[in-house]
Amino acid sequence: MSHANERLFDHQLAREVKLRKSRAEKDKRMPLKDAVAEFVQDGDSIVETGFAYVRGPMAAFWEIGRQRKKDLVGIFTPGGMNTAWHEFGGMEGCHVAYVGVEMRGLISPFRRGVQNGTLKVYSEWSHGGLALSLLAAEKGVNYVACKSMLGTDIMKTNPYIKEAEDPFTGEPVCLVPAMYPDVAIIHVHHADKFGNGRIWGPAVNDTSICIAAHKVIVTCERIVDTLDIRTNPYQVIVPHYCVDAVCEVPYGAYPGDMPGMYYFDRRLQERVVRVEWKTAESTREWYEKYILGTKDHFEMIQLIAEDEGMNVIDYLKKLEQLACDASFYGLGTWGIGGEREWKYEEVAKRAI
Repeated sequence: MSHANERLFDHQLAREVKLRKSRAEKDKRMPLKDAVAEFVQDGDSIVETGFAYVRGPMAAFWEIGRQRKKDLVGIFTPGGMNTAWHEFGGMEGCHVAYVGVEMRGLISPFRRGVQNGTLKVYSEWSHGGLALSLLAAEKGVNYVACKSMLGTDIMKTNPYIKEAEDPFTGEPVCLVPAMYPDVAIIHVHHADKFGNGRIWGPAVNDTSICIAAHKVIVTCERIVDTLDIRTNPYQVIVPHYCVDAVCEVPYGAYPGDMPGMYYFDRRLQERVVRVEWKTAESTREWYEKYILGTKDHFEMIQLIAEDEGMNVIDYLKKLEQLACDASFYGLGTWGIGGEREWKYEEVAKRAI
């Protein structure tokens, strides 16, 4: 089997994969555990979706850890808490635009891997450059020309991009090749059984990613009827014909943010990133307790709520309240407030 990097920019292989994939509407629902077992293979390249702690498919990432998938190659547009895998053999290398969780700090396991040489950084990109690479794949062209990354050291260290002369103006341009990751997992608010996925909030690169990737798993907060999707098509960012599996996973972005549904668990993220992952030993203890020591995402959340001395329903209700206030009551984007009672149906009326 070839290395993931050899498949990543292979236009011919990408076309063959797309031609083989059925475009028929068929029921693709399955448990998350089965989807990860079938569609995430050791050595695959896997692209980050959503944006850092916003709408990332965290339940799927934790499940990949439970199944001890190994030698994955991460594509981080940016990358967040899932970059801890490499300390347990889950990831051997990556292509990077950014890794971190902003004001909560750097991801210590990722930093240790790069410093110690146990995690290979195959290429560095600008955010715009990596987005253009995925966009080229979406548009079906072999590359795009742009001004991004010109004049930076990225031009010297990234082996996949090239500088050329614009035939129209004679000016220098950066040629960015189309990128085709092996697998993408995209978390959405709603999906139907065929895989059409709807979100509230920014799509980031997800439409490009689902068309570029060879295999696509959609996880969703709720499965809805196809008639619902057809009635509100303007929020659908994932077309069914790209999708291989659909998994209903409520709170699937936890401890990240799901716009309009629940807020990110800032206190937990800061404790994990700043304290519990500070050393390799403490990271292993956390991983063994919360990932390997739990049977699924829901048992993990239950354990975290118990650590806070709370009933899990009350714990999640607090995060839902903050998201509702931040999105729909003009209290800003940082979750200040959170004292109103609300119902899902009321939020849906405002969001759709």
